Amino acid sequence: MAHATLARRQALLWVSTTLLTGFAALLALISPASPQDGGISELAFAGQIIGMFAGIAYSAAFTDYFTAHGRAGIAELESSTPVRAGLLRASRLIGTLSVALFPSLCVLLIWGGVQTVNGRPAAMLGALAVALTVVLPSGLTAIAISACCGALLPRGIARVPAVLLWLWVCFSSPLIPVPVLNGTFFTLVGDQVVAGLFLAQPIYETLGPLAADPTALSALLSLLWQFGVVALLLASASAITDLRRRR
Repeated sequence: MAHATLARRQALLWVSTTLLTGFAALLALISPASPQDGGISELAFAGQIIGMFAGIAYSAAFTDYFTAHGRAGIAELESSTPVRAGLLRASRLIGTLSVALFPSLCVLLIWGGVQTVNGRPAAMLGALAVALTVVLPSGLTAIAISACCGALLPRGIARVPAVLLWLWVCFSSPLIPVPVLNGTFFTLVGDQVVAGLFLAQPIYETLGPLAADPTALSALLSLLWQFGVVALLLASASAITDLRRRR
C-alpha cells in the first residue's frame, strides 16, 4: 500500500498517463490500421497503441523507482520488517503497477463493455486478456527502462535517455537507418502476442532472419523474453542502487 501511495502522489504520472492513454485510445479508434471489427483483434490493436503511448509517461516518471522509497523513509521500515527481500520487491512492483496501469485498464474495460453491448459477450474477458498480455508487459518494460536509467544517472537527467530508449523500443521507421527490435521475434511492443494469441495484425511486419511466424507458442516465448528483459533490468538497477547507497 505504501508503494501505491507513493505512485499516486506523482502528479506527473497521473496527468501524463491519463492524457497519453486518452490520446492513444482516440488514435486506435480512428486509425485506418485498426481492424474495427468490434472483436478481440480490435482490442488487441488498441492495447498495443495504449501500451506504447502510456509507456512514454512511465519511462519519464519512474527514474526514481529505487530511490523514492529511501527518501520517504520506507527503506528503513522495510529493513526492520521480517519479510524476505524478494517479497518486498514484489510488493513495490505490484503497488506501482496498480496505480500506473489503472487508466489503461479502465479504457480497455470500457471498450470491452461497448463491445459487449454490441453483441460480443466475451469482450470483457478479451479486454482483461489484452491488458495482461499486451499492456502489462509493455508497462513493465517502460518502468524497468526508467528505473535502470535512474540508477545510473540523476533523476532529472535520467528521464531524457529513458524516454529516448522507450521511443526506440516502440516507434521505428524504415526512413531512419537505426537497428531496431521491431519486426523481429525480440520485439517488445507485443506484435508476436497479438498475432499469435489473438490472431490480430501486428503493427510491425515481421521480416529478416530474426523474424518468427506468429503462433501461440511464439507468443508465449515472446512474453517470457519480455519478462526476462524486465527482470534483468530491474535486478541490474537494484544492484547498482544498492552499490551507490553503500558508498
